[in-house]
Amino acid sequence: MDKQLRYSSHIRLEDFGEQSQQALLRSSILMIGAGGLGSIASLYLTTSGIGQITIVDFDTIDESNLPRQILFKADDLGQNKALITKQRLMEYNSDVVINSIDKKLSEDEMNKLISQVDIVVDATDNLESRLMINKICFNLKRPLIVGAAIRYEGHILTLNNGKDQNSCLNCLYSSSDENLEDCQGNGIMSPVAGIIGSMMANECIKTLIGVGNNKENIISIFDLKNNIYKKINVPKNSKCSVCS
Repeated sequence: MDKQLRYSSHIRLEDFGEQSQQALLRSSILMIGAGGLGSIASLYLTTSGIGQITIVDFDTIDESNLPRQILFKADDLGQNKALITKQRLMEYNSDVVINSIDKKLSEDEMNKLISQVDIVVDATDNLESRLMINKICFNLKRPLIVGAAIRYEGHILTLNNGKDQNSCLNCLYSSSDENLEDCQGNGIMSPVAGIIGSMMANECIKTLIGVGNNKENIISIFDLKNNIYKKINVPKNSKCSVCS
């Protein structure tokens, strides 16, 4: 396949070019979670020509996933999300190396995995996992893209983790916040997951090639019911157990 032609829409961008596309082709990403956000984000990252993507998810596909997790079909019910995601992504772009892990990882296993990639995308849906991923990424200085979606709302946080002054996800939450709302209990409008997942992929690409105004410590919040967008600063917590 002609890669120049395949990625020509990227290459023609004024601040992108062939050099940036080559950087994507050399990049490796860890996608943690293959649900509503992860399935969309991984699809766009695959079609955009990321060199290697590793997908981690121990969950299985159920019927309630189908409206927003668009890589899955009715025939996939009961199967592991990571394995089916790998299968579908390879159909979109066989040049990308896709790895899948279909089990829950320990902190040591996650640490080893994150140490082997360039950037991490957190599309999980529970705070305990998010805080563990955040701590590992901060310690290993790996950029981290965090996204969440519920009802008609979503948010995205980019943590570059390369500067001492950076705050982290633990500055915003703590393990005592474990009872935070989730879409399983509160519902979600299906396109909201698609929008936030697409924006997570875009943030990931921007971070990898160094374009745009990627301001760390800023949460972008989207109210897609009322079409309201705002940014909130995440100040560094001087008592944070991770980054202080």
